[in-house]
Amino acid sequence: MDILQVLDYVPNYKTFYTVDELDHQIQQLAKKYPDVIRTDIIGMSRNGHPIQAMIMGSGDKNALCFACPHPNEPIGAMTMIALGEIFCAHPEVLQETEFTWYLIPCIDPDGTRLNENWFKGPFSLMNYIKGFYRPPGNKQVEWTFPINIRGAKFDEPLPETQALMRLIDQLKPRFMFSLHNCAFGGAYWYLTDNIPELCAKLENAARRQKIPLHLGEPEAAYITKYSPAVHSMMSVTAMVNYMIRFGGGVPRTNMKCGGCSADYVAGVCKCMTMMAEVPYFYDQRIQDTSAYDGMTRREAVLENIRLNTENYAVLGKYWSQVHTLFQADNPFFEFVDSCIESNDAQNKAKENWAKGPAFEKTATVSEVFDNLYASRVFECLNVALAVRACGYELERSERLDLGAVELLTFCQKAFRDEMERMCEWLEQRLDYQVIPIRQLVSVQIESALLAVEQLNKEQ
Repeated sequence: MDILQVLDYVPNYKTFYTVDELDHQIQQLAKKYPDVIRTDIIGMSRNGHPIQAMIMGSGDKNALCFACPHPNEPIGAMTMIALGEIFCAHPEVLQETEFTWYLIPCIDPDGTRLNENWFKGPFSLMNYIKGFYRPPGNKQVEWTFPINIRGAKFDEPLPETQALMRLIDQLKPRFMFSLHNCAFGGAYWYLTDNIPELCAKLENAARRQKIPLHLGEPEAAYITKYSPAVHSMMSVTAMVNYMIRFGGGVPRTNMKCGGCSADYVAGVCKCMTMMAEVPYFYDQRIQDTSAYDGMTRREAVLENIRLNTENYAVLGKYWSQVHTLFQADNPFFEFVDSCIESNDAQNKAKENWAKGPAFEKTATVSEVFDNLYASRVFECLNVALAVRACGYELERSERLDLGAVELLTFCQKAFRDEMERMCEWLEQRLDYQVIPIRQLVSVQIESALLAVEQLNKEQ
């Protein structure tokens, strides 16, 4: 297969599709190419929205790909539509893959709708932060698969997660692609299989699109690197073992969230699972592996913890005052709750982790940048959600007494001021660029095609 030629077919998207636009695109493809594509509703969202899959190909191996497992990550939705369009318009490409494909552009339509305020631009760090939404772990499709590991249990899969479980049980996929993206940084991958040849090709896919690789710290301390930007797969088993070693243990009862899709499929069939993380924004320092004079890697991690604690103290000061006013149907406060609740334990585990000998070396520029600057973006997102949580209650203020309205108004302003302060701090220290959607989609499409190409070689 000439993958580079396939990438020439990727449309030059300027904005992200809304949930309704995704549904429309799927139906248009089904009408235009009835001999190539069929659609199926694999389940319903919690709010009753149909979850659609596009099914194409006739290979004896199945590929299951799903986007928006985190609803603030719509690049994968564009990738699924683009790949569907390419397979329909160029059936020879579909046939060459030797797979039957199940493409799900949006596995969490309810959460995705709550991000649509920033989908049409302008694409700036501030606009993304202001429109951001993400649910807590126990309401994320990617992290609510059942688990029972060393006494740590979770068995409350969401309806959307159950739909994926049924499909995994039915298809027993040989390849599964969970499409993710990060807000800021560089491109990186999670992969179940350590295949050096494939790792190198994945990294070259990002270089081809002039997207930097993420060469800072791994997203979680328990992850190992197969290559500079390809990591071992996210795993609840590895996370539990890490927390026992460095964090003092995990609850031996019910956990707040469950396993990921890779955890689940591993118990069903032999499957190569991939997650491809690509960023909206990047700063060239994320891929600079030169030495950063005057700071060790341990010092960079400890400074990360100090800044994190400082920022969470401001958030927590006002959060504790207003928290009781949030009603259960307010979608914006739970993620902040979960982050505040777990932050101290995570920092303690990170501090213990950084005591190892690997942290005595001089830090790289990418490690310092990741710890001191890129991490602040994610803290700012919590403050932005606090602004939206207050606003959600104020929009229905007829349910509140005057004192509650005044407190919500006061705290919302405090959160907004803090959000703007943090954004200004970031703008002064970051030299970021916005990556065109077409380049991001191209990296994810090439990643999928490289994976199935590798699996076909292994027959």
